[in-house]
Amino acid sequence: MIIQPVIMSGGAGTRLWPLSRRAKPKQFLKLVTDKTMFQETALRVSPDLGGRYAAPLVIAGKSHEALVAEQLAEININPQGIILEPAARNTAAVAAIAAAASAELHGDALVLLMPADHHIADGEAFRSDIEKAALAGEDGFIATFGILPTHAHTGYGYIELGSRVSDCVYEVNAFKEKPDASTAQGYVKDGGYFWNSGIFLFKASALLAEFDEHAPDIKQAALTAFAKTDRKGVSWHLDETEFLKCPSDSIDYAVMEKTKRAAVVAPVDVGWKDIGSWSEVTSQGDGETILQVGDASNNIIRTDDKFVSAIGVSDLIIVATDDSVLVARKDDAQAVREVAEYLKKSGRDDLL
Repeated sequence: MIIQPVIMSGGAGTRLWPLSRRAKPKQFLKLVTDKTMFQETALRVSPDLGGRYAAPLVIAGKSHEALVAEQLAEININPQGIILEPAARNTAAVAAIAAAASAELHGDALVLLMPADHHIADGEAFRSDIEKAALAGEDGFIATFGILPTHAHTGYGYIELGSRVSDCVYEVNAFKEKPDASTAQGYVKDGGYFWNSGIFLFKASALLAEFDEHAPDIKQAALTAFAKTDRKGVSWHLDETEFLKCPSDSIDYAVMEKTKRAAVVAPVDVGWKDIGSWSEVTSQGDGETILQVGDASNNIIRTDDKFVSAIGVSDLIIVATDDSVLVARKDDAQAVREVAEYLKKSGRDDLL
């Protein structure tokens, strides 16, 4: 079966303010390599890799249409479609539309649904894990990818393994919410729990059948909006009136935690990072823009052209842009979103 990659690119990235902004959120930034995370995501399942993968579909906010097209052109990938959301409705609606669009293009193809803001260091190993998931998908499972934990992370959900299905594929016994520190330590010590990657592989028909059973209202609204799509070349504008009727929910809550067809590939050890906050980013700059002296160490410093010096401080996040400066402790990285919320309430759209 051909695999249809679908890239979910609707994230706002408020925890990576001030670099991540509404006009250019985190997935379109070069935070880890010399490519943006969006470009990395498209390239790791490029149609050039042996013909296994179809040209990608991208589902993004309508304000990012030009940005998506521009960044794909930079890496010489021609998408089958850029599906544009008139408003954010979380990942369940996106998954239903991904299944419907793939079915239209390829019949009952396998769909690989991926967030645009993940970094994966070992693309070859990831593609090997995709093949394991594909075998499960062909048997009707909705497969996800369980990342081998490197430490007791409290910012990720976890997946508890159930019975073995095939080589490195298991039924899902339970999805676990983001844990506190002691619970996370227990998960890692146990060895039967893996980070929930938020990447899925499934037959279009299998997922739509699960929507019928567990979230028919989401399926009906999302697919009605898709059926009334205004298509202009590769730009597919979802019908706004119908799409706004769609309940906002995640694919995890709407389907994955309820279905009996959930499976997980584990352990997935591919150098995966969900770049959700500054704590997952490394410094970028050189001796001309960043200076650390004295006992300064273990800081994350990002600057485009401003000179930044850190003297005798450690474990800080320092980000300088043309109009804003962020200074935070590393262990407060998740709280950066509160700055974005403050700016929103204060009407400072110029900084968002």
